[in-house]
Amino acid sequence: MRSAARSVRAGVTLVELLLATGLAAIVVTATVSIVDTTLSMWTRGETVRQAREEGVAVLSLLGNDLRQLHGGEQGDLLVDWEVFDVERDGVVERYLPRVRFVRDAAASEVARVERRRLATEARAERDRIALALGDDAKEMDEALAESELLKVAGVSAEEASLGLLGAPDLRASRLVEVLYAVVPEGREGDRRYTGVLYRGERIHTPDTPPVLLSDSAFDRSGIPDLSLAREVARGVLWMRPLMATQTSRLTPGEDGKSGWSTERNPAGAATSWDAWRLGRPDPDLTVWNEPAAGMPRAGVRPLLPRRFRIELEIQRPGDFDRAPRLLESVDETAEFFTVTNGDALRPAVGGYVLVAGEWMELKRVVGDRAVVRRAARGTARRRLPLESRVLFGQPIDMDLPIALHEDNWRLSSNQDR
Repeated sequence: MRSAARSVRAGVTLVELLLATGLAAIVVTATVSIVDTTLSMWTRGETVRQAREEGVAVLSLLGNDLRQLHGGEQGDLLVDWEVFDVERDGVVERYLPRVRFVRDAAASEVARVERRRLATEARAERDRIALALGDDAKEMDEALAESELLKVAGVSAEEASLGLLGAPDLRASRLVEVLYAVVPEGREGDRRYTGVLYRGERIHTPDTPPVLLSDSAFDRSGIPDLSLAREVARGVLWMRPLMATQTSRLTPGEDGKSGWSTERNPAGAATSWDAWRLGRPDPDLTVWNEPAAGMPRAGVRPLLPRRFRIELEIQRPGDFDRAPRLLESVDETAEFFTVTNGDALRPAVGGYVLVAGEWMELKRVVGDRAVVRRAARGTARRRLPLESRVLFGQPIDMDLPIALHEDNWRLSSNQDR
């Protein structure tokens, strides 16, 4: 009897079992919530890191080019904005920047640019041969043979062995024309509002107009010559170059914010640049093409800004696919809209979002409702269609000084040899 009573007392009552189960459920729920929050924070941080890394890589490439701006008589710098009617309805929806200049280049860089040009011509020649052969064309290797490069260069194998093809003359340095341009990524859907950044380069021929700084560098639709330009980045939502003149105020104002104001006065920064004051940016396209206030006349050397600033926002392809969408159409007067996933917009609060071609400042997110300030970054209010994506990227900027010096000695020393 005593052992039986002891056995009964050693058991677990139903109440105790329910309490234990409830406590376990609370612990498991709390653990899952902590893990989920941690993973969400990690994923968000990883997204930001990857987006910043891509932006940093782009700005590093551009910054390296700008640090070598040529300030001599053969130099040039042209920054302007091109317009795009992405909906083909006669109304301009996008203004995208173009930055073109002449820079110094080491002999090894010149050799690389020359080999790339020869490779492009060799591939075009290969395509012509394949087209001429028609159905009898044999499959060709993707890699170019050295003989193909020699053929388009008009150089024999013996001459190439003497360093006449691709082998740099370490005593020489030359000038290279460089082009950066953003164009719409697509012609349909929300891809009309994201951009592709291209970079082009070619060896500059002294005492001739730079080819990449002429209108012939682009076709009628504003796309750069793809035989000279290559894709650098996709998903470009925003890119704005700013140039400081000798009178631009670059110190923080009373509000503590950075300088670089775009006001149309001598204290403001320039949104376009024409190093020879030839009137090349067209102010009729956009006010961002208007020349900076108080600029002097060009002399025997190009006018260069004292500082350069590039603002950039890039969105990753996966973030584009997961972007929140509008749950209803929004008219021009509304100051808020509702989206499919408000939590996805929270990282952009205090920054800017792009919806159907209109930039807006995102002030706050309450549930799935976003409160905004319309018509930001030079865009106009417009009706926002149902299911439009709400796009935003990781903002990053670069601010670098420009060396203002006369370096014609490089060109002169090359010509004397």
